[in-house]
Amino acid sequence: MTAVVAARRPMSRVSAPVAAGLALPRWFWVVAVVGVAGIAFFVRVRLLIQTGGLDGADGYDDGVYYAAADALVHGRLPYRDFLLLQPPGTIVALAPFAWFGSITHDPYGVVAARLCFIGIGALNACLAMAIVRRFGLVASALAGIGYAVYFPAAFTERSTLLEPLGTCGLLVAVLLADRAWRRPQVGMMLAGAAAGVAIGMRIWYVVPVALIAAFHWRSALRFLAGVAITASAIYLPFLIGSPANMVRQVVLDQLGRPRDTAHSPFKRASTYLGATNLHLSEPWSALLSVHKVGLGLLLGVIVCAAVALTVRGARLFPVTGIVTGVVLLVSPSFFLHYAALSAPWVVLTVAVGVSRMLRAVRSRRVRALLAMVLLAALVTLNLREVQLSRPSSPIPAAALRPAAQQVAGCVVSDDPQILAALDVLSRDLSHHCTVWPDVTGYTYDRDSVRVAGHVVVRKQNAAWQADVTHYLLSGEAVVIHRSATELDAASTRSVDSGRVLARSGSWTLHAVTH
Repeated sequence: MTAVVAARRPMSRVSAPVAAGLALPRWFWVVAVVGVAGIAFFVRVRLLIQTGGLDGADGYDDGVYYAAADALVHGRLPYRDFLLLQPPGTIVALAPFAWFGSITHDPYGVVAARLCFIGIGALNACLAMAIVRRFGLVASALAGIGYAVYFPAAFTERSTLLEPLGTCGLLVAVLLADRAWRRPQVGMMLAGAAAGVAIGMRIWYVVPVALIAAFHWRSALRFLAGVAITASAIYLPFLIGSPANMVRQVVLDQLGRPRDTAHSPFKRASTYLGATNLHLSEPWSALLSVHKVGLGLLLGVIVCAAVALTVRGARLFPVTGIVTGVVLLVSPSFFLHYAALSAPWVVLTVAVGVSRMLRAVRSRRVRALLAMVLLAALVTLNLREVQLSRPSSPIPAAALRPAAQQVAGCVVSDDPQILAALDVLSRDLSHHCTVWPDVTGYTYDRDSVRVAGHVVVRKQNAAWQADVTHYLLSGEAVVIHRSATELDAASTRSVDSGRVLARSGSWTLHAVTH
């Protein structure tokens, strides 16, 4: 009788594949998760420390979000009191680290935040492995190890950017939604809550969130309710504080950004597939150009997508990969870390597609050998790119910090990460100094100037030169370093006119003459 009842019990759409994945002992999966997390953490730390160090100048955006979080800790509201061109989720997440830095030393808060976000990147690799576990060991290994070393993902998750938490929210949402058949009401609400976290980090995550809802249409209302609750909790306090400014900065300023003509559609696609900056050694470099490698990767992903579309329960991955890829192609601006929008879906699609194609090989040994060869090639090429990448630069804090600490007043910079490295960021904020967390962000807002429909570049933009120079000279000392600030000759002379307080290489701390 029990057997008859069991036979009539409806099998969930994931129960059979999961059962196949569970054939291996539990300790094996524990070891696998720890191993994947360790690989992912190592790769991301390596990217961060191999040039700039844990508290170095790692691009620009991560310093912006940390400084904005520190400003929030000190009672300044984004959109109302300072410019912020992104949703508030990331600075809310960074606020505890900024608070820790404010009661100890700014560099401590920066390092703690970066290591935590790297840990989130390692978690994302484990989540990718868990999501496709039901499709077998090969798919799970490809997803976990593949995401751990995949250069676009690792590059983005090396520091405090928007994407690590956004990706984490989406992957948690997919994992919970796939298992929501056990407790559908609670499960889909929790999945939606996780997806709402992603939307709180960056608006364009609404695209994959909508696709997840569409693929779980039977429970879409519960899912979207969870999304609305979490997203509202993140957005509403700041929207109420300054509704017009928030809409302008987060939505209109982003839509009004000039088109990036340096990246053709093919170059963008090659970038988010991990081929644009691929470094091949001889004799491969003579045989395979970046263009050929990018085309090969694109064709390979297309084949994997076609296969994954035939796999029940995996169709979300290629569809979301394609749609998010289109979003990246039409986006006005493009940077390497934008590739994180498509990275998890590309990895999941390839993992499922390759594992299904390998099933056509009858010999288990040959199948295992082919999988290991593919993994080895994947790891080798991506780790080589990690080794050769130079995303950050060291800040000579030891040489500049003593002089900065002696300044009786505000220290200003065109990069807020420099202020944190000199341990004066929290001091400036507590002393009510003017601090722009995103200096060049104003060129997309009040200092955006167009002539005949074309954006005037910063160096030729008189409004920008006057605005940024006024800010840089608003304190008692100033240090500038970013070439992207694009000060013209007159602005440079004004900023550099004060006496030198400290110098190390190309870094100079100048006194400001009022």
